[in-house]
Amino acid sequence: MRILYIVFIGLTFLSTNSAAQDKTGVWRGIVAFFPPGNSSSQMAALPSIGGEVRSSRRANQVPIRINENSPAMRFYANASPEFLTNAKLEIIEADERMLAQLTSYSDDYKLVTMYQFYVRPTPKEFYKYHLQAKSILVNETIRKADLFDLRGSFIHTDSGTVFRGIWEDPFGRRRFGNFAFQASEEAITINPELWHGFLKKNGIDEAALAPERQFKPTPLFDTLVTDAPAIFANLVDNGLTDQDTLSVWLNGRLIEDDIVPGKKPFYFRINLGEEEWNHFTIRCKSEGKEKGTGVHLNLQLQDVQLKYNLALYQYHQAEWVIRRKNSVKSK
Repeated sequence: MRILYIVFIGLTFLSTNSAAQDKTGVWRGIVAFFPPGNSSSQMAALPSIGGEVRSSRRANQVPIRINENSPAMRFYANASPEFLTNAKLEIIEADERMLAQLTSYSDDYKLVTMYQFYVRPTPKEFYKYHLQAKSILVNETIRKADLFDLRGSFIHTDSGTVFRGIWEDPFGRRRFGNFAFQASEEAITINPELWHGFLKKNGIDEAALAPERQFKPTPLFDTLVTDAPAIFANLVDNGLTDQDTLSVWLNGRLIEDDIVPGKKPFYFRINLGEEEWNHFTIRCKSEGKEKGTGVHLNLQLQDVQLKYNLALYQYHQAEWVIRRKNSVKSK
């Protein structure tokens, strides 16, 4: 009996430890709005109500294995498809405290709104975690975005872990709707400035964290194929506006220098010229007051729009290899 008890305790420890380790990462899912006429409804703060997931490519991610609008996810969120918006939740955990970033998408994935949260455990409440709104990082919609809180729990099922709960007014505790997320195999793209600011606010020394708790952005390297003679781009700071500087390069030639990202888009154009193969680079020249930098980048290639969150440190860079199919040298 003692042996069985020890084994049971050991399995319980492993299960608990595994549960504690699976919060850090990227979670894809849906945010549901209460339908019009519902007593709890209010003008939603997220940019899109409903719309099925389109087949357009989503940048900065590997293929998603879940369907955000599947019947199972709609069941968890307790809403019909016309009252859903697709969203991505990124979480970094440090010493039982967490930093989170929520990105909500329009139904065609061309517009995003991005929010920052601090997460605290609430073990004595029905929902075990409270995501407290801190700031709006990016808003590409024409509508004013409002802050809101999330309250949820990690539910372990046979098919994986679901993070589900409610979103509400941070002041009046008025519910706006529900949400449900499942883990996705993607790299975290939270701006490093937010991470280091979070550590300072909570008095956490990053060097004292276990290696798996230390946030190291994954370098971005992507390949694109296009018929377009030029790429139109814009970027905005999705962290702190603290005088970071960036430079833009094409085939070893400086295109834009000393870009200081702000909350208003910085627009630039990349002329691909006659070359079939092009090497496009965005480099962090210098960091501002807080360590690290990051931007939300839009690339427009004719009728295709790609979105990236670039998380960089000084002298680090994001790179693209671009093939222009109808260039002079490709013929």
